[in-house]
Amino acid sequence: MSMFVLHNARGESVDLNNDSLLSYTPTGLGTTFTNTYSQYESYFKMTKANVQQGQMAINILFGDVESRSYQTFSQFATFLSFQPLTLIYNTGVDTWHRDARLTSLTKTEIGGSTVIQVDRLVEQFAIEFINPWYNNKQGRYKTYNIDTGLSIYGSGFFNEQGDFNQNLILQSSGENASADLRPNLLGVTNNNINSTISYDSDAITLNYTGTGSTEWYYALAEAWANMSDSVLSFDKTYTISVDVIGTVPSVAFRVSNTFSSTTKINNETWTRVNYTFSIPNLTGDNLNKFYIRLNAMATSNEAGFVKGQTLRFRHFKLEEGDTATDYTSAPEDGITDINMKYGFGFMGVAYDDENGNKPYVDEAQVDITNIE
Repeated sequence: MSMFVLHNARGESVDLNNDSLLSYTPTGLGTTFTNTYSQYESYFKMTKANVQQGQMAINILFGDVESRSYQTFSQFATFLSFQPLTLIYNTGVDTWHRDARLTSLTKTEIGGSTVIQVDRLVEQFAIEFINPWYNNKQGRYKTYNIDTGLSIYGSGFFNEQGDFNQNLILQSSGENASADLRPNLLGVTNNNINSTISYDSDAITLNYTGTGSTEWYYALAEAWANMSDSVLSFDKTYTISVDVIGTVPSVAFRVSNTFSSTTKINNETWTRVNYTFSIPNLTGDNLNKFYIRLNAMATSNEAGFVKGQTLRFRHFKLEEGDTATDYTSAPEDGITDINMKYGFGFMGVAYDDENGNKPYVDEAQVDITNIE
């Protein structure tokens, strides 16, 4: 296995050490912390530790021969344009992943490199990491053979992992939000139209300021966002869900001009609304673009409203797949949710009945993600 492999947002992979791409002298693979201490006389106690955003730079020699050097460089530059990127780092002992975005890619001429004089392009590219290193671990448990002389036996791994998918919406809770920290999709612009917006401890509130026949909504990604700026793909299925309450009659999601079914709401109880979709790739001026909105609905999305109507929302979740799972915060928000619990442990309990002892679990397996 190669030491460095790079994935892009289109699902493509590039081995950074092959006949066409030779990478060397990487820097920035380590981790740097910013530590905060409390001082008492000559003693210091750490009170907080934050991982600094890392940046990796690496030199690459393009092409297996001189005649293919420029073509290889062009193909690599196109590959990098589909962001975000994921670096897979194989240390020989373990394999680690880290998501990143491109910072720079140099371009010189053959023989013009300041690093080394060769008959091919030698360039440097740098990426900025957007999360810590992570990897996947697997635990497996299998019972011992039945032994009628034992009543309690066996050991193995168990887990407490909830049924959840990663939330792709940052600052998704809507609780104690602000204009700078409110639900958004990484890399694109969010917005609210024909309404005032207020931020409460438990939700975000839109208050209709239109004439009764003007559309109003909250956009996680406003029209028209570039797909390449986001974490989404055209070839995947997504499910979006949110809690809503308010005096407006109903709501619907709108994805690139396509509406979900309408859901009636009230101002007494929270309603969880969800919609499964794939983003259509449009033509003309909107090719490779999209938007995602939560629309207020009355007789339509543009009529039947009353000035002063409210729409309150909280707990946005956008996830891959066709099923809405329990709400969890995005990993980038650094919040531990109850539905995200996971861990290793041991179990070894069996019970006796007329057929002799039986283990509760004959075989168990769990895949977990470790965030370092």
